[in-house]
Amino acid sequence: MSKPLLGIIIIFCLFCSVSHAQKLGDESYGISSFYAQYFYQKPTSTGEILQRNQYTAAHMTLPFGTMVEVTNLANKRFVIVRINDRGPFKPGRIIDLTENPAKWLKMTNKGLTKVRLKVVGFDGDIMLEPYDSLRLVAPPHFEPKFYQKTKLKYHRYYRLKKNWQKRKYPNLKHRRLKVNSYLRRLSKQRIKAKKVAKEAQKTKIIPPKKSK
Repeated sequence: MSKPLLGIIIIFCLFCSVSHAQKLGDESYGISSFYAQYFYQKPTSTGEILQRNQYTAAHMTLPFGTMVEVTNLANKRFVIVRINDRGPFKPGRIIDLTENPAKWLKMTNKGLTKVRLKVVGFDGDIMLEPYDSLRLVAPPHFEPKFYQKTKLKYHRYYRLKKNWQKRKYPNLKHRRLKVNSYLRRLSKQRIKAKKVAKEAQKTKIIPPKKSK
């Protein structure tokens, strides 16, 4: 193989890897399906044995270990699964779920349903957590012959989890060490302050009397 052709292939592979790189919070839409009974108790692309009671899924481009929130657009039910396999290989489908998440989304009767995918974590760790908040849709409106009630609607937002620093990522190792050293120094300072306070309580210092 010639060197120019080899360079073109390497650049193309790098471009593909960059184009498929996912960021936290990325969303995509498509059709979801679930595994057939034939695939259970068989190894996936990562070597894990596919179990029907585990919340895992197959995706064509997402890295293994990515945590994805799958929302059924028909009934707004959602579930979080971990990517550990490649597929589905049929055109038009975006994700393949195991039996438990498919039952939770209530899609086992139809087989296929439109879903929204949202990346909420990596390496098996959930970093984004959803929470519901009321939002004003229509304010109250008063007229002599007409009254419109206030319309409120729940909207789902996302925020970083409180313990996101505890992720097992190699690039955050130095940060964890800095946090741990700071907490150790702080605890030592608190222990010293408590000791000083106890000693001060035991030895009551009486001020000298002023001479007349």
